[in-house]
Amino acid sequence: MKVFVAGATGAIGRPLIKSLTLAGHTTFGMVRSQSASASLSASGAEPVIADALDAPSVSAAVAKVRPDVIINELTSLPRHYTPTGMKAAAERDARVRLEGNKNLIAAAQQTRVRRLLVQSTGFWYAPGEQLADESERFAYDASPAVAAGVQRYAELEAMTLGRTDFEAVALRYGFFYGPGTWYMPDGDMGEQVRQQQVPIIGYGQGVWSWVHIDDAADATVRDLD
Repeated sequence: MKVFVAGATGAIGRPLIKSLTLAGHTTFGMVRSQSASASLSASGAEPVIADALDAPSVSAAVAKVRPDVIINELTSLPRHYTPTGMKAAAERDARVRLEGNKNLIAAAQQTRVRRLLVQSTGFWYAPGEQLADESERFAYDASPAVAAGVQRYAELEAMTLGRTDFEAVALRYGFFYGPGTWYMPDGDMGEQVRQQQVPIIGYGQGVWSWVHIDDAADATVRDLD
């Protein structure tokens, strides 16, 4: 199967490319520049240069490949986690996710792509007494930063799901941990824990949904069909 991955060099993109290649798929990774393409080639994927915010370049890239499936893993998050860095990156991250997804949808329609998978969230559900499942509503009334992120994911799902011109899947991942993420022993959060910079909220009884980055990649490959 031909698979076109947008966000191919991000935290999920790198292990996803590896999983797709091992599964025998012909994989293409969208990158912004030639300098970012070397690592993709080494993983067995063919790099395709396009800017997610430039609709004509996205359409041209998808038309060139004519994939069966597009996987949208677009983000614009800082490599290192700090509250200041996240705040500074928020506006561009929102634009890359929303405008990038809009451009991918248009390209999918023009090229008659069969299926489009888009990254969503399985960790920002409204708080409650029991563990959440996908029937729970998003946490629209959370703190301003979380509520903004929730709204962004809701918009992504609304613009993608329910179409008749291609099949659509919202990938409600848990929060990523493992190699290449902020959450690993030698990553940013591991270091901040050692420095006692990570606060415990309330009595420390809150529950988040987590997923190892490799498991998330493997689950995404299974969602091609």
